[in-house]
Amino acid sequence: GGPGKKAPGCPEACQGQIDDLNSSQAQQNEVLGAHGKQLANHEGRITALEKAFQDYWYVRLGAGASWLAADFYDKDSDLDTGWVGQLAFGRDFAMYNAPGRFRAELAFSYQTHDAGDDNLSVFVIDNTRDLSVDVYTFMVNGFYELPVADAFSVYAMVGAGLAHASLDGQVWEGGWVDIDQDGSNAFAYKAGFGVTYNFTQEIAGDLGYEYLGIADIDGLTDIGGSNVVASVRFKF
Repeated sequence: GGPGKKAPGCPEACQGQIDDLNSSQAQQNEVLGAHGKQLANHEGRITALEKAFQDYWYVRLGAGASWLAADFYDKDSDLDTGWVGQLAFGRDFAMYNAPGRFRAELAFSYQTHDAGDDNLSVFVIDNTRDLSVDVYTFMVNGFYELPVADAFSVYAMVGAGLAHASLDGQVWEGGWVDIDQDGSNAFAYKAGFGVTYNFTQEIAGDLGYEYLGIADIDGLTDIGGSNVVASVRFKF
């Protein structure tokens, strides 16, 4: 039936009860519909919380600008601004008893620097000129990420590992002859901070500053520099 629709052979009192029952059923249907929407909303929030407390593997690709200073055979000099590229594989862990997340990764980094014409007089050392430096690092890095607003987080990081540097240039031997000198491996460390934006549950972007310090390598001492790196992380 429905309210107002008279049942055949039903007296007025009976019809009133039917209308009341139909009206009550319609109200109950509305209430059940509202509860269903609330339940779906709660299930969505539970799913989001479960994802927030999941652990992820990730791959990180990064690139940026690099500045390096070192003593070349006991002469203190700066190199031109270079560039740095990074590739890392890591694990993103939920912090169940504390805010934020922790990340641990294995990272490979390559950066290169030239001594430009403006620095040429500084780099004429022992009949050597046009020096450039390539630095390779293999690091274990740790990050602590703290959410601040919506998809934004801030983080601090530290790392330690090995570095390998190679020097390229020319040496005077009755004429300028190309040289290619590989240094030994040395201890390296870094520390930094930055900001993270989570585009989705699977993709995040980082923008950070890193200080890199390297122990003495053949021909190079007091090595230190700064990197500003933009990265994208793919979580799975």
